[in-house]
Amino acid sequence: MSDADTIIHAQLEVFDTTAELWLNGIPVSRIENSPSRVPIENVAVAQLLIPGTNMLELLVEPGSHPSVGRSEKRELPFEKMSAVARLIRFRGGASGMKEEGELLGEVFFRWEDASLDKQVFPQSSAVQIEMGAAYGRWGWQDAPELVLDDALVAEARAVLDEVESAIRSFHADRFWALTELQIKDVLRAYPAVTEAYLRSDLEAMFNHYRDKPDPVMKRNPADHDFRLVAGGRLLQCVDKDYSTSFKLRDPEDGTGVPYRIMLARVDGKLRIVR
Repeated sequence: MSDADTIIHAQLEVFDTTAELWLNGIPVSRIENSPSRVPIENVAVAQLLIPGTNMLELLVEPGSHPSVGRSEKRELPFEKMSAVARLIRFRGGASGMKEEGELLGEVFFRWEDASLDKQVFPQSSAVQIEMGAAYGRWGWQDAPELVLDDALVAEARAVLDEVESAIRSFHADRFWALTELQIKDVLRAYPAVTEAYLRSDLEAMFNHYRDKPDPVMKRNPADHDFRLVAGGRLLQCVDKDYSTSFKLRDPEDGTGVPYRIMLARVDGKLRIVR
């Protein structure tokens, strides 16, 4: 599993529907039913694999916002649609198309028969994939289950404020400390990546935003729709429109640049782990 010449991707491909790919109870990829949206997406997921049995899930037509993504039931009329979630191992330099990789597992949804004139959504399908030792057990797997209440949300927002402060002050060491647990796992999951490379990449990011106004998009608490994932051990910082709650601001056009943050309680404190 630690071969530096290979990389494992989760791949989501959709046609005329909205679907999400989840891995081990963690949302990885979402493609909305939109003419402007590219219908296929690859995401490197070594840091989300766990030893033993892994669960690859396809969630089709989730609810209107994250907290009701699985519970908001609605009946839709027939429309030809399909979606597939895959886990694929690629060699270095591969294009990312499924034909160039080793398919480890996949799960499908298809609605092609008009005689089934209505269906209730969301619909979930999953497949188990054995990954052996994978990259070892992650710290967040042993984190306590969280309770989603006002106190937890306030604590999470305080973490986001700390991250914003580090970015606005261009304090690389502080930012590194806030994301250190996540970084250590990245280094374990991707042997070709070095700490020196990640520090250089962080400095390049800061230089990209330095001397430009408002490097971080303003957050509106009314937009937040934080949810528990990974069996309740992780808190995903997400907004009602399924975008990340924390966004950088593109210095060229001012649009939001997604920055994923998932938190776990480590030694009694919420920490960024994914």
